[in-house]
Amino acid sequence: MTTDHRNAAGDPPASRLEAMRRGVERMIPVPTGHRDARLGVDEAAHQLGCASELVELLVAAGFPAEETPQGPRFDYHDVMNLGLQSGTGRSVAELGERSCMRLATGRPESWTAARDWRVRLAASVEGSPETVVAPLPPAPKVLGGELLAWQADIDGPGTAEARLTTRGLVDSPRTDAVRDIHDQLLDELATGVYQYGWIPGTLRAEPRTALAHRMADCVVSAWLMRERAEEAGLRARTRKGFLLGLIGVEHAWTEVYEEGRWLVLDPVLAYLGGRQRNTAPEFADFCRGSIHNRVLAWDRTAEEPLADHVSANGERILVDCRPLPLAD
Repeated sequence: MTTDHRNAAGDPPASRLEAMRRGVERMIPVPTGHRDARLGVDEAAHQLGCASELVELLVAAGFPAEETPQGPRFDYHDVMNLGLQSGTGRSVAELGERSCMRLATGRPESWTAARDWRVRLAASVEGSPETVVAPLPPAPKVLGGELLAWQADIDGPGTAEARLTTRGLVDSPRTDAVRDIHDQLLDELATGVYQYGWIPGTLRAEPRTALAHRMADCVVSAWLMRERAEEAGLRARTRKGFLLGLIGVEHAWTEVYEEGRWLVLDPVLAYLGGRQRNTAPEFADFCRGSIHNRVLAWDRTAEEPLADHVSANGERILVDCRPLPLAD
């Protein structure tokens, strides 16, 4: 009889460690000046879905850590990106992405039907919970939806509730110039020219720096596509909102003006859909011009917060969006 010693996540230790070592080799660390190493070993292990002992071994393999009297400390974004690059399927980052990208499953006609929602919003200032900020009302009308009701301070200052309808729309580029802006970035993400991942707010605010380090998220990608569209002589803008599902996930995309209408370009969503096993084959083309009915927009650019707050010190504004049952 043999004993198969497994770690807390259920994998044989050798195979689990090897997958995560490969993740360390692939991931692009948050650059110095933007890294904020606060997570301890146990919390990093929880986020990665592994045993604490494996995290300690990963430090020896090159995983960025800051040594403190309390032990190694890790940047939250580095930990999330290690989870994505390890591909174990058990990290918080992977599980969240998988849950979010359920919107890419099913039949395409289900992506455009009108949907009614009730969402609860809460706004805060990172690192300053005593500062009260008010979430802004969403603007579903910019993508063909409707805001039906809005109630501020529903659970106290800094909270609100909205009832709304979202609608999808099928469209696609009519010119090669617009099509190429979308397809170029999708190819760059797929081939690793830029590595999609979690980026701290200070680095998001410097998209050129992020791109110089080959790092991109939805906000940086939206900025890059707008720059490329404008260089091609096209009108373009970025927009921010949430992808609605079991939870709301903040998202940003680019809109390009072509032949009398604004066209949504979202190669990041197409790329993320391509990483999921059950994504419908039509989804990648859908992201090139169409609007999904699980996208809730604000009348804000990718760089602007979704709350009323004038920051004098560069604080990051956090907005939480949670879909609720339509009826209590």
